[in-house]
Amino acid sequence: MTSNYQEKILTFLGQVTQPTDVEKIRASCGIGNWNTALTHCLELLVQDKIQGQKTSKGWTFWMYRETQLDPWEEAIGNYEDLKISEDKVTIILTHTIKSIAIAFPKETPEAQTLIQTLKNTKKGTKIAILKTDNPEKPIIIRTLNEATITHNCSYQKCQVRIRVPFVMHTAVRV
Repeated sequence: MTSNYQEKILTFLGQVTQPTDVEKIRASCGIGNWNTALTHCLELLVQDKIQGQKTSKGWTFWMYRETQLDPWEEAIGNYEDLKISEDKVTIILTHTIKSIAIAFPKETPEAQTLIQTLKNTKKGTKIAILKTDNPEKPIIIRTLNEATITHNCSYQKCQVRIRVPFVMHTAVRV
């Protein structure tokens, strides 16, 4: 019965796209007791089959799935891990309580760029990965730890946030 519940939990979490609380997992998997559902979820968490986090309202659980980036699609998050296997390179980014795994075939220029760029990057650093359609530079990786300053405009209640020392991204608050 235990493995049956765990299989149901894995199947359910593999289908949902958002972190899910224990009660939704319990109801969807047909588990009669909330504590039983929590116990199975925590066992799967310890086995590293699912991800989880205790919040102020209880536990939430999720699974990250490997995904691909389309051209001109960007993923932003905290650099968690870089896994290199025989056939692929996978980077894991976290954003609040959700994780995303982006995989590239090992022999591609994207994978080699990831390995070279991130070998000296500390885990926990906020990064952005942009997939391009340029064969010479298929991905662009930026670290987002630059300092920003607020510049007051002459307009009433207008502030512009700029990166130091370059003006790259501008956000206007009115």
